[in-house]
Amino acid sequence: MKDLLISLGFDYKENAKDVLIKPYTNHEKYSIEINLEKNNINFGDKIFFNDSRNSNQNITKPEDLVVLECVDRLLKKGYKPQNIILEKVYPTGHGTSGRLDILVTNKDNKAFMMIECKTWGKEFDKAYDKLKKDGGQLFTYFQQDKDAQILVLYTSELINKKLEYKNEIIKIEEEYRNTSNVKDFFDRWNKVTKNNGVFNDWNTPYNYESKALTPKDLIDIKQEDSSFIFNRFMEILRHNVVSDKPNAFNKIFTLFLCKIMDEKNTKTNDQLEFQWLEGIDDHISFQKRLTDLYQKGMKEFLDKEVTDLSDKEFEEKFGTLDNNMKDLLLREFTKIRLQKNNEFAIKDVFDEETFNENAIVVKEIVELLQGYKIRYTKKQQFLSDFFELLLTTGLKQEVGQFFTPVPIAKFIIRSMPFDKIIKEKLKKGERDELLPNVIDYAVGSGHFITEAMDEIQKELNKISPDDFIEDTSKKIKAWKEAHFDWAFDYVYGIEKDYRLVKTAKVGCYLHGDGLAKVIHGDGLSSFSNTKEFKGKLKYSDRNYPQDNKKFDIVVSNPPYSVESFKNASTKFDKNDFELYEKLTDQSKEIETLFIERTKQLLKDGGIAGIILPSSILTGGGIYTKTREIILKYFEIIAITEFGSNTFMATDIDTLALFLRRKNNTEHINILASVNKAFESKIDITIKSIEKPLSKYIFYVWENISFEDYVSLIENNPNENILNHQIYKNYIDKYTFNKILEIEKEKFFYFILIYKQKLLITKTNKGLAKTKEEKKKENNEEKYFLGYEFSSRRRSEGIHPIQRKKSIDECTSLYDNNSYENLLKVNSYVYSAFNGEEKSIEESLKENIFYIDLIDMIDFKKINFDKFISINIKNKIEIKSKWERVKLGDYIEFSKKSKRPASNGLSKGKYPFFTSSQIQDKWVDFCDYNIESIIIGDGGNSSIFISSNFSASDHNFIFNSKYNEISNKYIFFYYKTNFRLILNGLQGIALKNISKNYIENLEIPLAPKDIQEKIINEMETLELFEKDSKDNIEILKNEIKNQISQSLGKEKTLSKICDMKAGKFVSASDIEDTKTLENYPCYGGNGLRGYTKTFTHEGIFSLIGRQGALCGNVHRVAGQFHATEHALVVTPFENIDTNWLYHKLKEMNLNQYATGVAQPGLSVKNLNDISVLVPSFQEQQQIVKQIEEIEDKIQNIEKELKNLPTKKAEILNKYL
Repeated sequence: MKDLLISLGFDYKENAKDVLIKPYTNHEKYSIEINLEKNNINFGDKIFFNDSRNSNQNITKPEDLVVLECVDRLLKKGYKPQNIILEKVYPTGHGTSGRLDILVTNKDNKAFMMIECKTWGKEFDKAYDKLKKDGGQLFTYFQQDKDAQILVLYTSELINKKLEYKNEIIKIEEEYRNTSNVKDFFDRWNKVTKNNGVFNDWNTPYNYESKALTPKDLIDIKQEDSSFIFNRFMEILRHNVVSDKPNAFNKIFTLFLCKIMDEKNTKTNDQLEFQWLEGIDDHISFQKRLTDLYQKGMKEFLDKEVTDLSDKEFEEKFGTLDNNMKDLLLREFTKIRLQKNNEFAIKDVFDEETFNENAIVVKEIVELLQGYKIRYTKKQQFLSDFFELLLTTGLKQEVGQFFTPVPIAKFIIRSMPFDKIIKEKLKKGERDELLPNVIDYAVGSGHFITEAMDEIQKELNKISPDDFIEDTSKKIKAWKEAHFDWAFDYVYGIEKDYRLVKTAKVGCYLHGDGLAKVIHGDGLSSFSNTKEFKGKLKYSDRNYPQDNKKFDIVVSNPPYSVESFKNASTKFDKNDFELYEKLTDQSKEIETLFIERTKQLLKDGGIAGIILPSSILTGGGIYTKTREIILKYFEIIAITEFGSNTFMATDIDTLALFLRRKNNTEHINILASVNKAFESKIDITIKSIEKPLSKYIFYVWENISFEDYVSLIENNPNENILNHQIYKNYIDKYTFNKILEIEKEKFFYFILIYKQKLLITKTNKGLAKTKEEKKKENNEEKYFLGYEFSSRRRSEGIHPIQRKKSIDECTSLYDNNSYENLLKVNSYVYSAFNGEEKSIEESLKENIFYIDLIDMIDFKKINFDKFISINIKNKIEIKSKWERVKLGDYIEFSKKSKRPASNGLSKGKYPFFTSSQIQDKWVDFCDYNIESIIIGDGGNSSIFISSNFSASDHNFIFNSKYNEISNKYIFFYYKTNFRLILNGLQGIALKNISKNYIENLEIPLAPKDIQEKIINEMETLELFEKDSKDNIEILKNEIKNQISQSLGKEKTLSKICDMKAGKFVSASDIEDTKTLENYPCYGGNGLRGYTKTFTHEGIFSLIGRQGALCGNVHRVAGQFHATEHALVVTPFENIDTNWLYHKLKEMNLNQYATGVAQPGLSVKNLNDISVLVPSFQEQQQIVKQIEEIEDKIQNIEKELKNLPTKKAEILNKYL
């Protein structure tokens, strides 16, 4: 304390013991004394406590010294001692009262400033948090004396012999005085405090003046700020009764544009324009300044001239007028400028009164934003989060527009080989072509271009400049320093909606000061005749005038289903699009033109990731012609089908197409070869495909020979053709010439796509039939996506599906840092772009699979519409270099057993197979004594191979009838590709596989030596699998031994833990689906579902106390609800939670159950059970050893999990 007093200027008083005094020369004969011996402060003869005549205070707490220091600061500043009241008492409701630390009155003795003092650090921070949460004590005191003009939360501390202070200041606005209670005041408050304006050098006493912000005063946005700013913005709209929310959200982007402009063009120490200047501004001068910023921003960022007349421009035009006339004219101009629905009209403005109402809203929003820095040279994630909140919650999406959620944009970007394209272009070193040219022709909110920019910059940051030629190296070094400086030359966005152009441009800056070329125009406009198009968009290809061919990558989510769009556009015509003539005046399929625009923009070999309605694959009319463009000009790399949880605001089924551009001549050359083949009737090689016509006939016509088909071409169909169903279907509808025309077209597309294999992804499996199944599937899709949307107040927008995790961590769609993570879909799409087919991880097999494109198009239909179906089941197979044959031609079936499954016993001499996937039944008789394959015909189906066995009546039993194909080869092929078996299950309630289905399955007829290699490697893996499972059992026994063999003191369970039943919850309150708002609910047998409440938080053991399985033990962690059927076990001191869990498991608690009809466990019985309890250190050592064993089990299980992938790799290697 003494050090503090000395630093304040106190000195020892003459002729007194342990008394320090400080005179205040600016206040006549006034001083404060401190008696160190009595630990007392005498504040003099003018500063009193609560209006009494007492000026003495005993120092009882550290806060008293903060009050002393604050009073000292007030006196030095010039506040008169007679205007300072300490511990002013105010009623706080319910018969209680509170004491304000310092009240400063004005010259009229009315409240001027209320100061609440707190000790430095935690106490001050706690009070500040409370202030921001509900107003705290200061708001309560203000309600008792609304004359106060300033509220101050204050603290100080002597740090390293230097006195530091902090103050958070609230300037009282007139509207705050009109509030009726603390909550009303808090709701109206803009939640912004100032940290200067009272004690600063420029301040005079009894006058509050906050100094203007400069760029160096701005603070970086933190994680918690993004949600705070958003929620505060919503609160401003609510308490100001703003009804048109979409308009308000649009206007906040206008304000962001002004702030970006201001931060960009203001020097470090200069005053910022984007701020409310207390004591200087009124609503008119403030909005004039904002309007000037808006005008400059629109010109600089969007190249738009805004019609307006600033005061400076007015003076230049009318400066020569008489002053009275000039003032009158300026006032009228100002009315016209501001008293209307202009760029800042968050509420309707049409006169002076409504202007002032709106001006309050604008001021509150600006004050909310003005202290934060929003312009960064690198990506600022928390600002991006705020931008996303604004988009998903408030910005109205017009017809055909559906904003792409950031995770979906990331997935598409992370699926494309940006890294390889960047390295290839840098290696070439062509000036102005060092990076990929990227475009989004319907940029919307800008997510695709900001994510693309982020991806390119991440790759640039990894690259060593020294690996490239000097000019390229210089560029890379510059770009590594100045992030996104390259973007203006390489990243393009086009948007027809002006407000979205502004939004996208703001988005670029909020994501890291990006300078992408965002153009206000129509993405379908003519390349050569559109004045808005700039840079690379001005080009038309010399050989193909409709094409631009300047871009390496197209990413977009264009508008869909826009009514009569053809009539509304004057920017393109029949000269710009092949598809134009397929359009009618009523056409709404605008997305089809964007497909053709993709073809026009991309260079040969360029790639695209585009979100489209699912109708693009299966629709008729213009969609058929669009698919022809896709098949002719693109290689389809992958298709991702999105479920209903993917987008927030659409019920249209959507998908993402991943494409690679072919050159324009490839399909022309193939068509010429097709015509030649039909004319010559010779099976010539086309596109490196040998005997393509024979392959087409085999695939489509089945059982028709090449000679039979030639008879069709020659217009002289033989008997085999005439009797074929395809021909019969043809002849009923078409002339013979039309039949040949269709066949030629089918053959053309067959060749065009023959070698294309696609990766199909489904975020929603789409297999559910019942309402409950659909609910479960919906929930599974959310977990697959990693996010869900919420419209709950204060939780609006998109959220991770798991608490305390980011969407990046939760999603199965992408890994934000790796192309090689096979647990994420993007790695498979990325590999497909690079020509690689990766074996699919077991956890993803229900959502993704590979399929040949020819299997997705029905070549047997007489109306060849090129429908592309992604719901193919019976065609899933491994493509093979060996001839594929029908299984039925190479096997013979044994007679089906008539034995029921109930014949199986737990012991016996011979295995007994049911249709179960687990073989655990035995018999003492043998019905089959040769090596055979056993396929279960119902239920979940199954496949086994065995000799000397018996089987139930729900199995097909067969073996190879020829030496050229081995039983074991057949078994391993179909066990590895078990989905081929499962696809044969038919029926609604009870599903079964037919014998005919098995006979029609295809299998590659590999040479015998290849079959043997496959068998040998498969058997090695099977042996490894058996050994691994045996090892797991051994290790589990080791865990039991660690617990059971440990020694210690004998204690009853009641002495080492507390066991209490959970809380009842009604079955109607238990949900099946996990959401952000609910918690896991555990009953007697484990997880029951999810509830809105939780009863416990932490790590606990749960014991099931009711039912046949009572006594089971589960370990749970986090926040959860335990029902009355579960006992929650809380260990006492010196009992390790994890040791107790293992001990309870080892005890087989079910043996202590009582009751027959409904067995149960009572806490009383359990409490009396005695156990040996090692010391706490020994418990921890046991747990450590158990965890090491569990790690071993986990590693083995991980290897077992990879076995299906390894088996598939063996087949891929040899077949």
